[in-house]
Amino acid sequence: MATPLIIDTDPGVDDAFAIALAARSPEVELKGLTTVFGNVGLDLTTANALRLLAHLGRTDVPVVRGSAGTGGAADVHGEDGLGGQALTLPENPRPIAGDDTTRFFADTITPDTVVAAIGPLTNIARAIEAGVEFPRLVVMGGGLGIGNMTLRAEFNFWADAKAAQTVIRRARPIIVPLNLTQRCVADTEFLSRVDPVLSGLTGTYRAYLAGHREQNHSRQDEGILVHDAVAVAEAIVPGTLQLAVHGLDIDDEGALVEGKHQVEVAEETDWPALRSFMEQRLSG
Repeated sequence: MATPLIIDTDPGVDDAFAIALAARSPEVELKGLTTVFGNVGLDLTTANALRLLAHLGRTDVPVVRGSAGTGGAADVHGEDGLGGQALTLPENPRPIAGDDTTRFFADTITPDTVVAAIGPLTNIARAIEAGVEFPRLVVMGGGLGIGNMTLRAEFNFWADAKAAQTVIRRARPIIVPLNLTQRCVADTEFLSRVDPVLSGLTGTYRAYLAGHREQNHSRQDEGILVHDAVAVAEAIVPGTLQLAVHGLDIDDEGALVEGKHQVEVAEETDWPALRSFMEQRLSG
């Protein structure tokens, strides 16, 4: 029996790969996408979620518009969030299914539901504060001693540090941090094997990473980091990632720090096996 899955997302190129992975995996029943600001503003993340589902043939999946805020990673993902290619995706005839993500979570989550949060945690924190319980919550975010917005803060936690604090302190999530996801490189060979529409979204992201590689004199193959898809893979197939319990908290800048809250953190994965899994599911 398929596991119910909700993805809280801010598409975003790597979000697109993560959404496609879930949409094409029979192990889960994709119950909905809830959108949040992040890689681009809320209007664009919501529009992108709808268009991605239309491309994937999943107009049955509802999209609930969530929380607006500041942030933005247009230099990484393009001004539209999808490498300048958002409008090449088909329009979705289904309108948004409301703008109350807390109510959607409360009405939809059952004891076997998994929620994958792959953007800023504003929607999740608001739901927790309203009394919603998350039986299994997989979060892409944070870094143990590393960051990509500051030396120690990762984007999703940095974008709403108070929300990240709420989630760490009250929800016992599984954290999938940069320490792991930065080792999961979808290289040019990978991108040549997957859905060409998805790989066609990656131009701006690849150029951004290429600039960093040149600056750091890295010989790493050109490609992208599939941060969010790594987290969603764990939501689809538990045990994909090797977890260990850490005592953590979040500081006011959004950095993971040592603390009293016992949190499972993904430390390792069999990347060749996970890569093969992703290639197979994303090749349709």
